[in-house]
Amino acid sequence: MGKPLREIYNDQKDLRDKMLLFSLLACIVMVVTCAAIMLLEGNNLWTVIFNIGAAIFMLLLFHLAFAKEKKSLVRIVFVYFMNLIVLTYLFYINGGINSGMPIYLIAGLILIILSEHGVRRYVALGICSVFHLVSIFASYYFTSGQAEQHGLPVLVGELNHNQFEEVYDTAISLIIAGLWIGITLILVFNAYDKEKHYNEELMNKLADMAVTDELTGINNRRYMFNYLETHEDLFGSDKRYIAMFDLDYFKKINDTYGHLFGDEVLSRFGDVLLAQGSDPKVELAARYGGEEFVLLYNADSKEEAESRIDTIRQDLKQIKIENYPDVNLTVSAGLVLCKKHKTIVSLLKEADDCLYEAKSEGRDRVISSV
Repeated sequence: MGKPLREIYNDQKDLRDKMLLFSLLACIVMVVTCAAIMLLEGNNLWTVIFNIGAAIFMLLLFHLAFAKEKKSLVRIVFVYFMNLIVLTYLFYINGGINSGMPIYLIAGLILIILSEHGVRRYVALGICSVFHLVSIFASYYFTSGQAEQHGLPVLVGELNHNQFEEVYDTAISLIIAGLWIGITLILVFNAYDKEKHYNEELMNKLADMAVTDELTGINNRRYMFNYLETHEDLFGSDKRYIAMFDLDYFKKINDTYGHLFGDEVLSRFGDVLLAQGSDPKVELAARYGGEEFVLLYNADSKEEAESRIDTIRQDLKQIKIENYPDVNLTVSAGLVLCKKHKTIVSLLKEADDCLYEAKSEGRDRVISSV
């Protein structure tokens, strides 16, 4: 397919698709491991060929699912292929009920739970459970000893194991099935953790978008009012100031140079206010609406409070935007001491009144009521 497994995994956004990927890989590893063990034990060559063929077929399913995007079809073929053909074949050739193979049948049902979903999962569980039960009873009655007693054909040969070999056979079955189930579940839980982490990141991103102005990157009006309303001590300190800014001649800028240029101006002023956030004395920078902005901060004196706002005013004047270097950007501001007020409405109204006075007196200035 040309992609590494990690990249294929990262491309899957649905947890069910990741589970299908893991289940396919786990089953491929399982049948290849079985083939290797059978080869070492000197089993019939056809059993080894069958397992290798099953691995190749599942690689084809992997390709169809994650290169051709036929996951729904692959899920159906995969769970029935494993339960009705691969596991059943391995169950019979390895001694049926007299071996450790029933453990594999349980693993097959777990495979359905991991790979399928919805109604199809329960249909597959029902069909395969009945099929496995029939296989278990059939392996008992069609072994050489029981078949001869009931006059039935021999489908499952006697293993003729001594006690140690029976323990060995069961141990190998437990190890292989245990590893398959364990690795698959570990991978599935890892996938779940990554899916959970992805969802948490998405929720955090959505939460940030809900309180952040998309254009400027600072807080939006909703966050500003929520912050002011939830800080009951807002009017209790004689060091808290709020400033309201309005970009001068912004409508004329939009009409003359276009809205894209206007957006760039808003973004650049947002950067100026964002830079204030590095100072612990700054509590809040927000876009109030349109070309109006608000800054809430602490200062030890009236002079310090006014100096900060005048610095912001001067910083904006130093900004030159590409393609329009001759455009001079200015801002007017109204500054208010929070302690003078008892409600948010009156606080913002006085800041707005000061801002209006600054614009009336010629713009590009700070008027304070502190």
